[in-house]
Amino acid sequence: MSAEDGKPHAQRFSVEDARVRAREALKKSEFILSRAWGLLREPKKEWEQIKAEETTVPDILIGYVAPLAAIPPICDLIGSTLFNRMLEIAPGEAVVRGFVTWVVSIALVFLLGLLINTLADNFDGDRDDLGAQKVAAYSLTPAFLSGVFSLWPPLWWLSLFALAAMVYVMFRGLPVLMKAPEDRALSYAATVTIAAMVAGIVLFSLASCVT
Repeated sequence: MSAEDGKPHAQRFSVEDARVRAREALKKSEFILSRAWGLLREPKKEWEQIKAEETTVPDILIGYVAPLAAIPPICDLIGSTLFNRMLEIAPGEAVVRGFVTWVVSIALVFLLGLLINTLADNFDGDRDDLGAQKVAAYSLTPAFLSGVFSLWPPLWWLSLFALAAMVYVMFRGLPVLMKAPEDRALSYAATVTIAAMVAGIVLFSLASCVT
């Protein structure tokens, strides 16, 4: 078979491969949106479902957190380009900064899971490594999705509602996954959120120094 004869087959394969990837991406996005909506609409039911799911920490970080964590830096890059703020920074540097932000965000979720597990005893909860990582990953869903507001910088203040949603979602999830008493779940969630904000400031400051 000549090289020309193989081209149509290769093209069909690449097109079909692209379609499969597109369908997988669509399913992933639908799952993320469905999960986010479920956590806000029926948090107890959604957390019970999350608790029953068999998974691993790497699967959560790579399969769920990584795609979500990419939303804020990508939207920020697009918003910066549309509003000409890219002129203040070299395009290559902006891409590197976005990549570092993405990596730091994933690391922050993992550290948050460790913190949730460590603090469980202080709030009469049970330690559970996987449960803590689930709480960290899914509670931050509203915060990651709020990255779309970066597409139009004047809407940045709407991210504050995402912070409130994060606390609410975590508050409803801690009793289910970490067995924390209902009357201590709110203080548990508030403590974790404050610690996460401090850790985030430190990590992103270090990332800024690197970039």
